[in-house]
Amino acid sequence: MSGVHILVIEDNPGDVRLIQEALRSQTVSFRMTHYDTADRALKAVHRYQPGAADVPDIMLVDFNLPAGNATDILIAAAKNPALARIKKAVMTSSVAPKDRDQAILHGADCFIFKPADLDGFLNEVGGALRTLCDEVSALSAGRPSG
Repeated sequence: MSGVHILVIEDNPGDVRLIQEALRSQTVSFRMTHYDTADRALKAVHRYQPGAADVPDIMLVDFNLPAGNATDILIAAAKNPALARIKKAVMTSSVAPKDRDQAILHGADCFIFKPADLDGFLNEVGGALRTLCDEVSALSAGRPSG
């Protein structure tokens, strides 16, 4: 296995690189598929087929995207049987409770705050993703997580 497959939907290329570094800093074995707009991500979400090899294990979505937001993508993912049960996380620099509530309401398993400083980003984002990856690995092995 080539690691956990993470679908990253993030418009900022710098944040995509930081996500990769955060995963490496947590020694997570991963492969990544990336989309940079809500439109592209929605098209991809609709294309995934149940049982296909390219279905991600985790979806990480930036809350605010060009031409949409995370809730649009979470709603579409919930309607696709291939993605309905995968782990989903929303990442944002917003501290607005309503953003978190909307993400959780529409299927996010966790809401990750994006700190502005490098160490905070690597620790906060990396730690949250490490936890999700561990949960995916535990489910794949048929044992309870946590």
